[in-house]
Amino acid sequence: MISLVVVFGRYITDNINNYFLRSGEFYFESDKLSEEGTTLQVDNWSGVDDYTITINMNSRKNNIEKATYDISYDINYSSTDNVICNLSKEEGIIYASTNTDYFNLTITPNTQLRTGDKVVVDIEVNSTSQYQKTLKGQFILVVGQENISYQITDEVKSPYLELSITNTLSYYTVRESFGSYKEGDRIDTDTYLALSEEDKNKCYSGEIKIEFNPQEVLLDMTSEVYNKAKDIKTTLINGKNYINGFTINIDAISSVDIRFYKVDVTKDYTYPNANNESIIKVTST
Repeated sequence: MISLVVVFGRYITDNINNYFLRSGEFYFESDKLSEEGTTLQVDNWSGVDDYTITINMNSRKNNIEKATYDISYDINYSSTDNVICNLSKEEGIIYASTNTDYFNLTITPNTQLRTGDKVVVDIEVNSTSQYQKTLKGQFILVVGQENISYQITDEVKSPYLELSITNTLSYYTVRESFGSYKEGDRIDTDTYLALSEEDKNKCYSGEIKIEFNPQEVLLDMTSEVYNKAKDIKTTLINGKNYINGFTINIDAISSVDIRFYKVDVTKDYTYPNANNESIIKVTST
């Protein structure tokens, strides 16, 4: 009973705290960090070159509800002793005028690393404004080769499955020449972030083609990923057009989750699986 009282008391305290944060229009979020703590594992790092992770911060609840005042924060990290880490800054401000900010963490090996060696970096970000909130995340780099991977999370009786695609590439490729850059050139994330929106659209990191059978799974049409999709393909079934494929771009060192509704909820489409077969075909173009 004592244990239950402690847990329940903590639950009430957390909810009261969240209530005051919301009522004060305090939104302090990140694409790679969370209150609970996120984990991003990169399984194919070269182990030789610097690895830069861009962490985006924002002060938005959604496209409508945003903080109306600046939010300052500080950044701390710890790492295993086989690398040296450098932050682009140790503190930042999410200005109300944009509701966005970002910082870079650059990881540099300080010893010879071999295939399978692992690097662990923990990052903690604390708001230092009117309200206090902590976001944290752990980044694990395993020496191998950079690539794009995916998995499907599902179970029997679940009405939908989640397709998660991870891009561990740390660079962008120029699709269309501009300025001093030619088609096929590679640019790092810092260079990419400094480009204009027009020039960013001429580059890509992970360009992913997704194909599936709408008689087995149906794309969630409300997803943000679908709104950014291109080269959308359809097929005619019983006189109606259904989406059966599309292409998306995924930023460097990022991941996306896409929901699909199952036609047969008795199926389990988890991937990888024993048969190494996937209900959804995912390829890099």
